Amino acid sequence: MASSVGDGEFGFQIAPMLDILFVLLLFFMVSAGAQKHEASLTTQLPGQGPAGTSPVQIGIDADGQVTWYDSPIDTPIDHNLPHLVSQLHDMMATNPKQPVIITPTRSTRHQRVIDVLNACHVAKVQNLAFGSPQD
Repeated sequence: MASSVGDGEFGFQIAPMLDILFVLLLFFMVSAGAQKHEASLTTQLPGQGPAGTSPVQIGIDADGQVTWYDSPIDTPIDHNLPHLVSQLHDMMATNPKQPVIITPTRSTRHQRVIDVLNACHVAKVQNLAFGSPQD
C-alpha cells in the first residue's frame, strides 16, 4: 500500500471563506439600507390643563344613556344629542383646548358612541380621548 504524502489531509483554503464573507457582508449592507426608522409621535394626553381644568367626563351606559359628569343628559333614543352639543359648545367657547374623555361601558352599542362622536364634532372638540370601559 503505497500512499502519497498528505493523503486525507486538507489544507486551509482561504478563497471559499472569503467568498462566504463577502456574501454575508453584501447581505448585511443591503438589509441595513432597507431599515425603516420609526419617528415618535408627540401626543398630548388629556389631564390637568394649564389652567387647572379637569377633563370633561362623558359616559355612555349599556342602554344608550349619555351622562355629563355622571348626570344624565338627553334621552337614550335621541341621536342628535342637542343638550350635549350645547354643553360642549359652551365649554369649547370658553376653552377651545378643553380635553374631553368619552367612557362607554363594554356593552354600549357602537352606534351610540358614534352619536357622541358626532356631537363632539359639531361642537368642534379638539382634544378628545376614550377612557377605559366601565362595567
